[in-house]
Amino acid sequence: MSVIHPSLFLIMKHFPDREDILRRMYLKSKTFKSICEDYQKCEEALRYWSKSELAEAKERHREYLELLDELKSEIQQSLDEGR
Repeated sequence: MSVIHPSLFLIMKHFPDREDILRRMYLKSKTFKSICEDYQKCEEALRYWSKSELAEAKERHREYLELLDELKSEIQQSLDEGR
């Protein structure tokens, strides 16, 4: 049994029907691996800002939501190109 990197695991949760291709892309593409790692960092930041009571928390939360959507689009595009 192989261990799945946490960033790849997060992506697999959003694209459960594409686990095999996601795993291959993660192992073969440094760019895709970087996108997955960015996605993980973005989710962590989103959790932080959603709990924060700082004045800028709502704005940061919104910014990270937008970034997460952009990263999801990049992942979907990578999947579409990897067919």
